[in-house]
Amino acid sequence: MATFNSKEYDWATVTVVLLGKPVEGIRGIEYKSKRAKELLFASGKKARGIQMGKKEYEGTITVLQSELIAMQTAAKAKGYDDVTDLEFDIIVSYISETGVVQTDKVVNASITEAPNSIKEGDLYSEHALPFIACDVEYNVV
Repeated sequence: MATFNSKEYDWATVTVVLLGKPVEGIRGIEYKSKRAKELLFASGKKARGIQMGKKEYEGTITVLQSELIAMQTAAKAKGYDDVTDLEFDIIVSYISETGVVQTDKVVNASITEAPNSIKEGDLYSEHALPFIACDVEYNVV
């Protein structure tokens, strides 16, 4: 008889590597693939097909202030003005309770904005850093 396990991946099982090191101060990551698509019409009232165009990749890394400072420092150490000048891969690994690892690679990501803000009453400061990328390789070995 087959065994069924309904356990899902959770935040505690995720590891994210940026700039060659695991990120301790990460609060979230989102990445996605988009593809331009358009219905192809000719005679009649129904589409004859779907035309596909270019693919785009984008996402957001959410980090604590200390992590943003570390990233800014790394950018300066490489001779850049700030973190928006960097291009780097992002490795995201999801590890199940059974030890099965799913790893995605965001290829050549570049942060487009690096906002800073904090207000009265905040107990910590977190920053959403949007990025674009050249590719996302899902379930790489």
